[in-house]
Amino acid sequence: MKKYIKYTLGLLGGLIIASCDNYLDIKPEDKFLEEQVFSSKEGISNALNGIYGSMISASGYGGNLTMSTVEVIGQRFKPLSNSSDWINLADYDYTNASVRNQFNAIWTELYTNILSMNNFLTGLDTYPGALTLEQENLLKGEVIGLRAMHHLDLLRLFGPIYSTNSDDLAIPYYTKPEAVANPLLTAKEVMDNILADLLMAEQLLENDPVRTDGSQAQDNAFIVETNDKHVLARNNRLNYYAVKALQARAYLYAGNTPLALAAAKAVIDEATPWFPWTARSDVFGAGGSPDRIMSKEVLFSTINTALYGRQNSYFSASLPDSSILVPDEDRLEEVFESSLDDYRFASSWDLPVSGAKDYKTFFKFADITDTDKDDIHIKFMQPLIRISEMYYIAAETEIDPDLALGYLNTVRNNRGLTSLDSQSVTDIQIEIQKEIQKEFFGEGQLFFYYKRLNLDKIPNGKQATGTLTMGPDQYVVPLPLSETEYR
Repeated sequence: MKKYIKYTLGLLGGLIIASCDNYLDIKPEDKFLEEQVFSSKEGISNALNGIYGSMISASGYGGNLTMSTVEVIGQRFKPLSNSSDWINLADYDYTNASVRNQFNAIWTELYTNILSMNNFLTGLDTYPGALTLEQENLLKGEVIGLRAMHHLDLLRLFGPIYSTNSDDLAIPYYTKPEAVANPLLTAKEVMDNILADLLMAEQLLENDPVRTDGSQAQDNAFIVETNDKHVLARNNRLNYYAVKALQARAYLYAGNTPLALAAAKAVIDEATPWFPWTARSDVFGAGGSPDRIMSKEVLFSTINTALYGRQNSYFSASLPDSSILVPDEDRLEEVFESSLDDYRFASSWDLPVSGAKDYKTFFKFADITDTDKDDIHIKFMQPLIRISEMYYIAAETEIDPDLALGYLNTVRNNRGLTSLDSQSVTDIQIEIQKEIQKEFFGEGQLFFYYKRLNLDKIPNGKQATGTLTMGPDQYVVPLPLSETEYR
């Protein structure tokens, strides 16, 4: 928290923005006084781009919260040697200095992003006039939704096991750009704030152009007036459907299954025409541009121009055994039930053609080489919320077993798999877990699934068979020393 307070003091007088052709290049010279920033649509658009751009740091959603740290503690991968960079993390050794540094980086990154969001919201209120009410609502809804999302992931990582200890102290919640440390709130209090923010975001985004034009909302007035091409792709922004999806995710984490189901069904019913399922030909018949991330189904993503570099730094066959993230091959076959019909398996895992590795490596985020597919909105898309999650939530929370199985089979059928028969399914929760283990590789959701359910046994990623015993010592990441020592 000391670092966070110092950063706050440095930012209160100004706002870091991105004014270049894409929102990822945030340069020191791109600094303006807040009044200058919020006096024009272009300045406001650049400031918002800076917020999205800050999310793709390797410390946050560009690495630790998607492809690496959270996946390792979800037992996705197998450290290949005792000198592996990842072995202490896989063992949940939260006292190890390197492991502490990784989680401290997540904490600092996310709260720094929240600070920028609160600065942005305060700036819109302090310097009105540049935007119409409709435009202002659109941007406020996005940023408040992002603020809720950041707090939710901090809660899911550092908070107690919610299903059993929601009254335990968890994390602070920040809604103002103040240079003071807010008190730790209970997990339930944090969740109440998250849901309040998401409700506010939903109301502000009621007229989001994504609802009438889909992800490519090119006729929105704010986009045209600011010439902001990045807003064209609403699935690269925290849009209305992403907010509803976050509501479903948050309600489910809080154990409110009726409201989780209602939010998930709202997304399924309205968003599916705009976010269609990926055809097999898009994955396997697209030449040098296979859609391995199934981009059409992504409700919210970041544009991460460092994506291929991160892919190489975590998964490249040229990495030494001490650095590469790779699953046990027998475990991988078990997860995908040895089915090459599954798009997710056949498209993202294979023996590398170079690098002297004799086992399958992960290349879901590898470069797309087709020069006709240079649109950054697809080429560098890093998925954060996809519509399939809403089907899994609906399957888990629907009390009618036939309807529940129907939601699950919808995803299976659109991943190249046959439907499960109701006569052969003895426990749909087991089947849901199998599908979630397949679906979100490299997207950082599996550990949170295990923690939400407080599973006492999970697959041991370091071995071909066997399980790990789990509990608070594994599921609850300690708050960073910079936070606890300050308090």
